[in-house]
Order: sequence, then structure tokens, then C-alpha cells
Amino acid sequence: MKNLILPIIFFMYFVSQAHALVIESHISEISESQKITEDHLIKLDSGEVVFLDRDDIKNLEELKKSLLNKQKVEISLDETHHFISFLALDHKREEQTDTFSEQKFSFDPSIVQGLAEATNIFNRMRRNYQSNSQCYNRAHIWDYEEFKRSGLRSQKLFLFFTNRYIRNYRYGWWFHVTPMVQVSEEGAIVSRVLDRRYTSVPLTIKNWTDKFIYSHRTCPVAVKYSDYVRHQNVEDCYLIPRSMYFWQPRDIAREERTGSVKNQFISSEVNHAYWEAF
Repeated sequence: MKNLILPIIFFMYFVSQAHALVIESHISEISESQKITEDHLIKLDSGEVVFLDRDDIKNLEELKKSLLNKQKVEISLDETHHFISFLALDHKREEQTDTFSEQKFSFDPSIVQGLAEATNIFNRMRRNYQSNSQCYNRAHIWDYEEFKRSGLRSQKLFLFFTNRYIRNYRYGWWFHVTPMVQVSEEGAIVSRVLDRRYTSVPLTIKNWTDKFIYSHRTCPVAVKYSDYVRHQNVEDCYLIPRSMYFWQPRDIAREERTGSVKNQFISSEVNHAYWEAF
């Protein structure tokens, strides 16, 4: 019987690894648990949330080092987004230095004439994205290609899930983003969300958020990134609209930190989005 123990352990290990999701990403934030019944939340730049056991001090400290050193990590998680293992990689995040304008830059989105035209724009958005692509890369290409095609100055709508919501629903993501346009409908300007991955038509903001917010609570609009970061146990979600030039949440955080505004598409970001998403 003793001779069987080691083979069984190895078999169980390889079975668990076979079902693991392996992600390469930088760490965006670590939300440490304040309760013994709660996991730590490891939020990745790619959007996923990894649940780490509260008493796993060793891995928590190593992950915090990778965050501090801006190291990319290869992290394995199971189908419930629970932490399995990770490896710190040599690649460090490269910060852009030329993507933001002076403080006076303002972005005026185009006004789309009618829901029918918004639907036409929606239907032109390419569907041949990779199944494992990230939302921010799809959204960036959808906005970029329509701008090149028609000159449309669209927006992005970032949906941020709070720690309260993530823990209550064991939700595996901490943000989602997709294009948004302003539409003239019956004399009023209405925001319509264009999420070609998860919807079949342009939607109002509330109808769109209801697809991800199981409580169907309204998501307040946050003016600053810190409004979301500092209120993790107040609401289930927050919305932050930004121009089509914004790629990832760190662009929003940098805007608040530096006071400057992103004012153009950056070729390296567009190229990366094409490579990852399509």
C-alpha cells in the first residue's frame, strides 16, 4: 500500500494540472483579505481574478514581490479561479511615456444618427476574435477599425466589479470593457453599448450591465479610478467611460495620477491588441 501512495500523489497532481488554466500576465493589484473566511484576491492585468487561500502566506508574499517589481507571472488556476501555482518571469512591464497629452485635451465623441446606424456599426465589428482573447484588446481593435473606416470617434465603457461582488458571486473577473457610442434617438442623445462578444444588438448601459451583474444593481459612474478603488464594499460595480484611445485600466489610473489625458492610438498597443485578439 505504501508503494502506491507516491504514484497516486503524482497522478492527482498531473490531473489537476491538466485542468488548470495557465495565464501570463502582470499583477494589477492584490486585495488582501481582512476576514479569516475570505480568500485574498489577485487581480491580473488581463482582467482575471485569482482566489488565494488566506493562510497561504508564502505565495502571497512572493506575489507581492512580483507586483512591486512589475514582473510578469505565469499563474495557474483551476476552473473556479482558485490559485494552484505561479512562476515569476523576467519580463517587466514597460511603461509608455508618450501616450498622454497635456491636461487641456478634450475628447468629443461622434453623434451617431439613429439606432439603425448604431446597429450597422455593431454589425461591422469583426467576429473572428480568438476564443481566449481579452476584452480590452477586442474593444481596442473594434474602436480603431471603425475610426479608420468612417472616422467615428467612439468611446469605451469600463465596467469594474468590486471586491464585495467578486467575493459574493465568486466572480472570476475584476473588469470588462467594450465600445460605446452616443446615438441621437427621437431628439435625445442616448448611450449605446456595442459588445459584439456578449450581445447581439446595441444595448442601453443598464441592459448591458445586467448581463454581468447578477444582483442587477445599478453601477454608479465613477469620475476617477480611485472612486472605484476606495469603495470596494459599497457597491457591486462602477462604470468609467473614457475615449476610444484608452486601452487598459492602468491608462485610467495614470490619467488620475499625472493629470494628463490619453489623446491618440498608439501603434504598439494596437499591434499588441491585433496579435492577442485576432
